[in-house]
Amino acid sequence: TIDTSDISRINAAGGTPVEIDTETAELLEMGLYYGELSNGRFDITIAPLSELWDVKNNPGNIPDQETIDEARSHVNYENVILDQNTVTLTDPKAAIDLGGIAKGFIADKLKAYLTGKGIDHALISLGGNIVAVGGRPNGQPFHIGIQKPFAETNEAITTVEISGQSVVSSGTYERYFKKDGKIYHHLLDPGTGYPYDNHLLQVTIISDASADGDALSTACFGLGLEKGT
Repeated sequence: TIDTSDISRINAAGGTPVEIDTETAELLEMGLYYGELSNGRFDITIAPLSELWDVKNNPGNIPDQETIDEARSHVNYENVILDQNTVTLTDPKAAIDLGGIAKGFIADKLKAYLTGKGIDHALISLGGNIVAVGGRPNGQPFHIGIQKPFAETNEAITTVEISGQSVVSSGTYERYFKKDGKIYHHLLDPGTGYPYDNHLLQVTIISDASADGDALSTACFGLGLEKGT
């Protein structure tokens, strides 16, 4: 959302090639990998839909079908051509939104920074992304609570134990609005243009790298219980 950032420059370029930082290229490459792996259920070009729904600030407006279809027609990760540090969007109206993977990527970089400074025990929390540097100083693993969806307080549905790993949850309770008793959440289906409606409330992934857990939690949520598992 910063005008001078690599992602904003790509989105504003109207399909002309854009030179980007090596770290941005690394993150885009990961995003495209998970797009392919999940058959487009995780898609870094979801921006036209995420901007249309704007679930975080939406007071309860459902976009009309024609507008949804128009936005959806520009969502396809295959429209992103990454050649080393040059990015081209083959659809000028396509746009990139790294909300499904950037936090994990940043958490991994924070962990690398801390370990580089000689820190052996730490817990990084970026809200939905938890990353452990080692375990507790007493040799025990960290106990991480998994939030109960839609609980009034921060109630845990279960806990997991991790040392040196990451725990990432994606769920319908994180950002949503209600309209006529129905919940419209921020996990959008590139195939329909609407929030996923597959009876899942949350997916939690334990992984070595938080960026992997970030992308996989979204991808597996989109794939549904059977295929996601």
